[in-house]
Amino acid sequence: MTDPTTQSDLDEYGALPIFRPGPELYVEANPYRRPLGETGKAEFAEPATEAEFLSHRHLIASRILCNVYESEMVLLPEDGVGPVKGDFDQFYGPEVRRLHDAMRPSLERYSFGLLERLEAPPVRTVEELEAYFLGEVEGAGAPPDASGNNPAVDAAARLTGSMRAIVECPEPEDAARLNLIQLALDGLTEASAMAGNLAGFYGPEQSELFKVFTDEFGYGVYRAKHSTLFRGMVSSIGLRTDVHAYWNFYLTSSLAGANYFNYLTKNHRGVFRYMGAVSYLEWLFAQGFADMGTMLRTVFGDRADTRYTDEHAHIDIHHGRMTFENLLLGLARRHGEAVVPELVRGIVETKELLRLGDADFQAQIAWASSLDEHTRLGTKLASSAADDGTATVLKPGDPFSTRVHDGDRLVEVTGGEAEVHAWATDTPHRLGAGETLLVPAGRLYGLRAAAPRAEVAVRPVR
Repeated sequence: MTDPTTQSDLDEYGALPIFRPGPELYVEANPYRRPLGETGKAEFAEPATEAEFLSHRHLIASRILCNVYESEMVLLPEDGVGPVKGDFDQFYGPEVRRLHDAMRPSLERYSFGLLERLEAPPVRTVEELEAYFLGEVEGAGAPPDASGNNPAVDAAARLTGSMRAIVECPEPEDAARLNLIQLALDGLTEASAMAGNLAGFYGPEQSELFKVFTDEFGYGVYRAKHSTLFRGMVSSIGLRTDVHAYWNFYLTSSLAGANYFNYLTKNHRGVFRYMGAVSYLEWLFAQGFADMGTMLRTVFGDRADTRYTDEHAHIDIHHGRMTFENLLLGLARRHGEAVVPELVRGIVETKELLRLGDADFQAQIAWASSLDEHTRLGTKLASSAADDGTATVLKPGDPFSTRVHDGDRLVEVTGGEAEVHAWATDTPHRLGAGETLLVPAGRLYGLRAAAPRAEVAVRPVR
């Protein structure tokens, strides 16, 4: 069901200059320009289902929610705000704030309702919570060597999930960069969501969370701040370091995952869910970042600056144990059975977001590394495609944005030549006249003209 108020707000929001697409692939030195792309209908009245998690509607909702939450953070370009002061004023101005306040409730209900419907195990006591948590993280503890360098073991052979998919990808460097781009969504503003739960009064557990926060911020030493280390890592493999330079290339699941933690800290009814979620993640991070360091060294060799992953692989051994023993169990002991289900729900919801994100990322790199094959498949299917669709004429310098489709689509170039951007790379896939690309549902991509004029038709697969 369409909410008329939300639709009018969405149309007004998408018309603001900072949210309209420009010609650039990457948004440099301006954290306020965030192109939404095609907004469509504001059908946010009912929560998204799992089948809709990677829909275009959820991508748009997640982009807006990211803006909602980050408009409450201080974001300034490293080289000065002067050249983009007008965008700064609009991003933090009353018009955007009014629209954020109007749209936020329905967007949050739409985006996070999926998690609310998850069933959580019937854990009630501190003892049950301890057993449940340890069962969930079993096998995901600290690695044999936190740096990922264990001469007795082939570290790369131990990789699983997305890290293994990256090293086995036909284009591992592009896949690794896309992975770090997803991490940059939070990595360049690391622990900013956590800051939302530091104020107030709630006993020793507050101090335990603050210890994690101060570690993330390098105890006030800028060069030791984790986001500074992150910038060194992404720069070493040729990526830009501006906040949201790769806005167009964030996957839907990455936005949803980052938004979740802001969602829980902006509404303090979610504080216990947050504490469960952060305890679970901190335990997983030691092994997870050790594996990421292994992946980066496998793909890039000595070019990769892995101080960020090595630091996390080391410090998160401590953070994992500390948050489990003193934060998670500490809150359960202090507040009793009234909060244990919420602590568990935070773990359940985070585990689901990790599952969905891993599947989304692996599907993206599998498709993006096989565009030649999907062009052959699409060209074969073109003659039997549905007649209904959209036709577009692209010219150099036209506004650029990325999108996904809710079902499989055929992108056919009927005249000229077009570029397909499925990676954040300066060497896109090219489609000439008569060629058609098969784009599976949920895959992120953008199009640009590679000739003075490119005629493109996008049609559903019959």
